Amino acid sequence: MTKPRPEISAIVIVFNGREFLPDCLRTLTENLQFTSHELILIDNGSIDGSVEFIKEHYPNACLVENGANFGFAKAVNIGLQRAQGEYLYVLNQDLRFRPEATLRLLERLKREPEIGLIGPGYVYFDGRPHRSVRALPTYRHVFYRALLLDRIFPHHREFSHWRMGWFDHREERHVDQPMGAVMLLPREVIEKVGLMDESFPILFNDVDYCHRLRLAGYRPLYYPEATVEHHVGASTSKRPYRMKVISHFAMYRYLRKYARWYEYPLLWACGVLLFVGLGISLTIGYLRRQL
Repeated sequence: MTKPRPEISAIVIVFNGREFLPDCLRTLTENLQFTSHELILIDNGSIDGSVEFIKEHYPNACLVENGANFGFAKAVNIGLQRAQGEYLYVLNQDLRFRPEATLRLLERLKREPEIGLIGPGYVYFDGRPHRSVRALPTYRHVFYRALLLDRIFPHHREFSHWRMGWFDHREERHVDQPMGAVMLLPREVIEKVGLMDESFPILFNDVDYCHRLRLAGYRPLYYPEATVEHHVGASTSKRPYRMKVISHFAMYRYLRKYARWYEYPLLWACGVLLFVGLGISLTIGYLRRQL
C-alpha cells in the first residue's frame, strides 16, 4: 500500500547553526502540529555540533550530511528532491516561528493557487520590524545605487524601487520577491519551474527563482498575517567582505542571465559600476577596521 504524502515537507538548511537550531526546530515542529509533515535537515558541513544536536533531539528527522558547504541553492535542491510533501517549506536556520505562522501561510496559499510562493512578515529577534520584500533588480537600480539616490531618497517610489523603501510592510501584497528565508510553495510549482539555479550558490538564488516564477505566470505574495522572527545573516555575517564580493558578482550574473543582446551596453556599464562600487565598499570597510 502506498504511503500517503505528508501535507508539508519542511526543509531546513543548516550550516554551523548550533546556537539557533534549538529554538528554530522547536518552534517549527510546534507550528507543524496541525497537519501531516516531514522534517528534512540538510547540513552543509557544520563543525559546531549542529549535526550531533539534530541526531540527539530529532532522531526521526531526515538528516542529510553533505560533508562540505555546497551552498544554499544546492542544499535546497537536495532537500526538494527528497521531499514527499504536497507543499514544500524552504527555511533558513536562524528563525523562530510565532504561533500559527505556518498555518496562516498555508491557508492563504490555498485560497489563491496562482500565488505560487508565499512568504511571511518578519521581525528581528528583539521584535523590531524587518523590511524584507524587494522588487526584481534592473539596470536602473544599479545606477541609482551608484549615484546614492536610493540613500538620499530612501522612500522615493522610483529611487527606492528595488528595496521598496516606500512600502510599510503592514499589509499583504503581491511582490516580485519575498525574502527567501521562509518560502512555502506547492509541489506543482517546483514541477513546473524546476529547481534552484546552482550558479547562484549563496546569494540571488531566491531572486532568480522569483523571476522564474513570474515568467511562469505566478504572483508571489508577502503575507504579514503570518510572522516569523529572523536573526538575519547567521551564516553570511561571519564573512562580511567575502559576502560583499559574492553579492556584487551575483548581481551581475543575475542581470547577465536575463539580458537581451541589445541590452549588453547597459549590462557592461552596470558591470563597471558594480566593480568600482565593490572596490570602494571594501576600501571603506578596511579603513574602518583599521581605525
